Amino acid sequence: MLPEKLPVAFLEVRALSHATEDEEKVYQALKNVVTGSLLEESPASRRKLEGHYGNPITLLTLKVRSKPQIKRILANIFSGLSARDRGKLLAELENRIDGEGNLYLRFDKQEACLGRLKLGASDPIRVRIKLSIPARQRSRLVEACREMVEEFKGGKD
Repeated sequence: MLPEKLPVAFLEVRALSHATEDEEKVYQALKNVVTGSLLEESPASRRKLEGHYGNPITLLTLKVRSKPQIKRILANIFSGLSARDRGKLLAELENRIDGEGNLYLRFDKQEACLGRLKLGASDPIRVRIKLSIPARQRSRLVEACREMVEEFKGGKD
C-alpha cells in the first residue's frame, strides 16, 4: 500500500502532432490519457517545431505538480490498462526507471485517440513520472512504482 504522501514530484505528458495529423485529435488522445477534465483545468502547452525535413510539428506538453491531479492521472492510466499491459509494465519496471528516478511510460497514440490506453513504442504519447525518492535508492524506486500500479489499477481486467 502506498504511503499517504504520494512519492511523485511531478508528472509530464508529451505528444507530437505531425503535419499529417489533426492536432485536435492528438490533443484528444492526450486528454484520454490524463482525463479530459484535468486538461480543462490546466491546458497543455503547444510549441511549434520543425521536423528533420522542414515539416511542421506541434509538441503538446502537460506538466503537473498537484498531488490530487497526479493521483487522478495515475488512477486513469493504471485503471485504463488491460491486465496484460499492466503485467507487462510490472515485468519491465526495472527497465522503465532511469538513473535520475524517472518512470517512463509510452502509450499508443492511435489507441488513445479511440479512448483506449495501450502500451506502445511507435510515435507514442510519452509519460514521465518523476519520483521524489532519491535515484540511488533503486529498490525503493522500483517498489514504489510497483505499489502505484497496484494501488491505482482499479477494476479493469
